[in-house]
Amino acid sequence: MKKPLVSLERVTLPPPSPSDKRADWERFKDALGTEDLTISTDLLRKLPGLLRKQGFQLNTMISHFPPREVISLQPENAYVIALDIGSTNITGSLLDLKTGNRSERITLRNPQTEDGTDILTRIHLASSGMGDSLSEKLIRGINLLISDLSAMAGIDNLNIHAMAVSANTVMSHFLLNLPVENLPVEPYVPVAHRFPSLHASDLGLTINPHGLIYIFPNAGSYVGGDIISGIIASGVHRGERPSVLIDVGTNAEIVIGTKDWLLAGAGAAGPALEDGIFRAGRQAGKGSIRRIEYIPSERIFRYETIDGDNPTGICGSGVVDLVYELYHNGLIDRRGRFTESAGTFDLQGEPALEIVRDAGIHVTEREIENFLRSKAGMFTALSVLVHSVGLGFQDIERFYISGALGTGIPLKKAIALGMLPDLPVERFLLLGNTALSGAEMLLQDASLIEEVEEVLGKITYMEMNTSAEFMQDFPSARYIPHADPEKLRD
Repeated sequence: MKKPLVSLERVTLPPPSPSDKRADWERFKDALGTEDLTISTDLLRKLPGLLRKQGFQLNTMISHFPPREVISLQPENAYVIALDIGSTNITGSLLDLKTGNRSERITLRNPQTEDGTDILTRIHLASSGMGDSLSEKLIRGINLLISDLSAMAGIDNLNIHAMAVSANTVMSHFLLNLPVENLPVEPYVPVAHRFPSLHASDLGLTINPHGLIYIFPNAGSYVGGDIISGIIASGVHRGERPSVLIDVGTNAEIVIGTKDWLLAGAGAAGPALEDGIFRAGRQAGKGSIRRIEYIPSERIFRYETIDGDNPTGICGSGVVDLVYELYHNGLIDRRGRFTESAGTFDLQGEPALEIVRDAGIHVTEREIENFLRSKAGMFTALSVLVHSVGLGFQDIERFYISGALGTGIPLKKAIALGMLPDLPVERFLLLGNTALSGAEMLLQDASLIEEVEEVLGKITYMEMNTSAEFMQDFPSARYIPHADPEKLRD
């Protein structure tokens, strides 16, 4: 039977007597049948009064991440939070351990983006003395998300007793206010791979002060806890045959492996699908265009937004739709350059094509080039990883896709553009946010911590920046679908 990361347990103790003078804390542990249990001093102070007030029958919240600890006495509810801290956004969900119900996922902008949308800028600022400020901003953003989740559920923050946190290595370091200056420079050394058991009060998080904070460990500067969590969620590490996880966020992180081995690598891909180098790009949300179709007879684009709201930008699936429609209808060539039939206008010295006039949404030739560079980086990293272990795409049993591409991407169009191998769509499975899913799974099953440790022991990172094959193949992958289409099937 699965035991959650923290569990609500009913403890019944025999009252003291002249023949049984055991101390309250020893009596409490004996009733639970364990010596392997700790308690904070302030909860220990409350224990005698609560035991006698409740007739020596007490609800208690116990954490199962070593060291096992009492984190609440007589709690009203059993709520926990799963958290995915991204470079651009923070996403969370609230789980009720009593019912197993999960709230809607809420996404907020990472407040650190005020100081720099790219992570290298923030690392430089932290190394220049702004580390405390960046850490405080991140904590403030997380606390705002906690408040929103609590308000949505109609509960008090103090009823939240644990958080499982998935984050890339840099964000984990910012969360703990650890030095980050060594992460982006060779030999790319983090302060720590594994993090100690923490209480919410240690970080200034506004859940129960004794609440357990579990942070997924990293395997290096470029294989963070978000990837470890994604491996757990996808099950790549459990397969008899090789499978692949492609997690597209700020970068495209790729893992290939089986139950016996795991290899990871990364390539730039995500920003073009969000609001980085593609200016009309938006996170999936209200007003984001999720589907686009070009109508040649009318020379207009028809579109569909999430929730039917007025368009404010284009999310990842819409970006893929757009580039496919431009190419399929002859508005751009294989290099992403506008053709004469595109009907472009001049925008600050470069050709641009209007997509939604009333909303001022357009796409420029440079943005399409950025997209093609990103898709080339993702595909080339995937190709190099697969070939490095002596395999071809046909040998991969399943491709799991998460992150910006993992929700609603039109697979056939992504394949047609050369973003993904030219294989039947049945070989691909969209998983959404696996970093958050892995955190949700671990909150409900503490035994997964052992699997996390197994993954850490198996995983190897392949550096793409120094890969001669990557540098050689990347230029050809910038074409639609590829300068050598056979490479998409190899």
